[in-house]
Amino acid sequence: MKTPAHESSGISANARRHEVREVRSSSVSSWSRRPTVWPCARVSRACASAVMLAASLVPAAFYLEEAAAGTRCRRGLVPAQMSPKFAAPGQQRPSPAPDLAEAIIRKALLAYGGEAKILSFTNATFHYQAETPGTPASKPLQMKAYFKEASYFRSEASGEGTDAITILNRDKGWVKVGDTILSLPPKSGDPLKSAIVAQLRPDLLLVSFQKFRYGGKAEEDGRQLDLLEVSGFLAGEYVRGRLSFDSSTYLIYKYEFEIERELPKGKGIVAGEEKYLRYTEKEGLKVPAEIISRQGRKLSRLAVSQVDFASVLDPALFRDPAPAPNPQAPAAKP
Repeated sequence: MKTPAHESSGISANARRHEVREVRSSSVSSWSRRPTVWPCARVSRACASAVMLAASLVPAAFYLEEAAAGTRCRRGLVPAQMSPKFAAPGQQRPSPAPDLAEAIIRKALLAYGGEAKILSFTNATFHYQAETPGTPASKPLQMKAYFKEASYFRSEASGEGTDAITILNRDKGWVKVGDTILSLPPKSGDPLKSAIVAQLRPDLLLVSFQKFRYGGKAEEDGRQLDLLEVSGFLAGEYVRGRLSFDSSTYLIYKYEFEIERELPKGKGIVAGEEKYLRYTEKEGLKVPAEIISRQGRKLSRLAVSQVDFASVLDPALFRDPAPAPNPQAPAAKP
C-alpha cells in the first residue's frame, strides 16, 4: 500500500536514532485518515442507537457504544492525566540506552516481513470469529473486514439472528442493522476502522505512532518481553500506550492503549488492550491468528480463519447498501 500517505509515514533512519522517535505521519497507514476531531455530538440520536447495536456485535467497536452511552468513560481528562504507566517521555526517568527503541523497531519490522511488505498490500480481506470467553452458551459471531487502499472499509458481523454492516467510502459512510440503513459520517467510523486494524494488522502500529521510547523488560505468561512506550495521533485521536515485544521473535505480544476521546458529555479516556496469542504467515507477512481483545469492559477472543491479500476487492462492497430503485416501467402506448 505504498501511497502518498505511506510515503509520509516512513520511518527515517535519523528519527530512529533519538530516544523519542518522531515520524511525519499522522495516521494508521493508508487504512486510516488524517487527524480529525470525531464529531460525536453531531451524530443523530437515531444513528447513535443503530451504531450502538452494531457495536454490540463488533468487539473492536467499543468506542461507538461508549459514544452512544456517554457514561462509562472518565470525563474531563487530558493527555497529561492519562495513566502514569503511559506517562510522557519527559515525565519518565531517562532511558539508559536511547538506541534500544530503534533496534527493537528494526528487528520487529524484519520479523513481520519487512517494511516494504508491510506497506505493499492495497487489498485485504479477513474472516474471523468473535466470542466472549467463559460464556459457552453464546455462539461465536461471524466477522468479516475488508480494506481497500486508503479510503474504503467494510465490516460485517452476523450471528444470533442479527446482521450488521459498517461501510466507509471516502467522504461517505453507512451503518446497516437488519433492514435499517443510516448515514454515518466517515469521521465517526474512522476509530472503528483503526481499532480493527490494530487487532488484525499490529505490524502497522510500527509505522504509525509518532513517538517510541524504550521502557525496559518484563515477563508475562512465560514470555520475556521488551517494552516500548508509544504515543501519537491515530485516526484523529490522541493515543498513548505500550507495545510489548516477544524477545524471542520480536513480534508484538501485547498492545495496551489509552485513547483521549470526544464524547457527547465531554472528553474521556477509553482504555483497552490487544494480546496476540498466535501468529500465522500470509503472502510473506506475519498476521495474528488468535487475539484476546479487551475494549473497556468487553473481553473477546478472536480466531482468524481466512486472510486474503491477493484478491482485488469489488468496489460494490463499499457502496451505499440501500437497494437500487427499480427502473420505472415504460408507459403503455395509447
